[in-house]
Amino acid sequence: MRDWLGIEDEVPEMVGKALVPRAIEWRAGDVSRGHLTHRLHVPIDTVGVDGSVAGVNSLVRSVVAHFVRLESWPIGNETIATSPNGSLILGCLGEHIANVDVPWRAWFGEQGVRESARVEEEIAKFRGQAGRNANLLLAGNGSASRQFRSRVELACRIRCHLALIGGAGCGASQLASLIHHGIAPEEPWVCLDGSLMDVELLEVYAGPVISDLRENVVPRGTLCLERIDEMPLDAQSRLIQWTEIWPERLRLIGMRNGQGSDLVAIERGDEGASSNSLDEKLADLMAILPIVIPNLTDRRDDFELLASGLLASKRLSREVLDLLRAYPWPGEWEEFQAAMRFAKETASGDRIGREHLPLAIRSYRVAVRAGVEISRSESEVTIGPASVSTRDFQLESLDETVRKYEAELIGQAMAAAKGNKAEAARRLGISRTRLLRKLDEN
Repeated sequence: MRDWLGIEDEVPEMVGKALVPRAIEWRAGDVSRGHLTHRLHVPIDTVGVDGSVAGVNSLVRSVVAHFVRLESWPIGNETIATSPNGSLILGCLGEHIANVDVPWRAWFGEQGVRESARVEEEIAKFRGQAGRNANLLLAGNGSASRQFRSRVELACRIRCHLALIGGAGCGASQLASLIHHGIAPEEPWVCLDGSLMDVELLEVYAGPVISDLRENVVPRGTLCLERIDEMPLDAQSRLIQWTEIWPERLRLIGMRNGQGSDLVAIERGDEGASSNSLDEKLADLMAILPIVIPNLTDRRDDFELLASGLLASKRLSREVLDLLRAYPWPGEWEEFQAAMRFAKETASGDRIGREHLPLAIRSYRVAVRAGVEISRSESEVTIGPASVSTRDFQLESLDETVRKYEAELIGQAMAAAKGNKAEAARRLGISRTRLLRKLDEN
């Protein structure tokens, strides 16, 4: 004890009393066991280079004392809680080590270190794959792809507020990550769903970025907000306050649904170009650099390049490429990625065929419009609707078609029978009861 405290005399009574744990401080799971930890600050003398003593209060050493009560029993009529004298107490004193100074292996052991390394490797692999997919989103030689890529490259060179406009599943989140890590990879950022954020939740979930801005002068931060136009107005006001407090340090990346025409409207400054639920000041910030993500249906000429990038070494058949170009892709880029991933996992060889595509794509048929057919017979020309090939036959729903045709026949029978249900049933060749049931169903 004396060596640990750095003194030669007996332990001062004041120190001894401080080290003795009081009964009421024990944190026990039951009446016979408990543990207690004290953090002590022990003043020590410091000696200068000239041999002078600076004084006992000039330097304080922080140490931790751990106490464990192994066993206790009642003494007389007194209870255990007020009679620590009957307990067997062990004390352990030692230098205090900050958590950050404790090696990983001391905390988690060899197995914990290996597990941590595996998790970090998986995270790095995921980020790498996400980055490659985001770069593929920019690929293409078509006009829409080139304009889109040039705008993203501009956003990667300058740090400013920007808006990503596109349909659901267009890959805006991947694109936001690509832009952020392209210009400021070490800068903290948080991506949130704006439609779910009120003021309190925004304060909590934006904390990793906002707390750094509040506590430090140099660092910058980025807030990425999906569906920013659906964000509650009070949360939008808080965002605007933060941008006014840190105009050069806080960047906003807002994502919202929209079409290509929205970009033209925003750049012209047309009234109502942004969502009515978006605050005017916030809309001005989003208009600094708006980027419209083109629909996949506008980039059909680039499908072979996009698909080949996602499929790596596997090749597409011409039939598959035609199916990809015909499909409307309601889920946009995310659906396209999922379809290529499905095909890659399904195909056993290096060729992707029709059978390897998801059912929704390989069974999709383009609706055939009635055209015009012209027939000539000597001096006569007949113009009428084009004949439909049996190969083009398709019904939206057999049950619905049968129901409508049946209702039409019942209506004709009722009209011919002048409303007489028995006569109408006779004309239809069914019983009156069945006719009544059919009329109730329709």
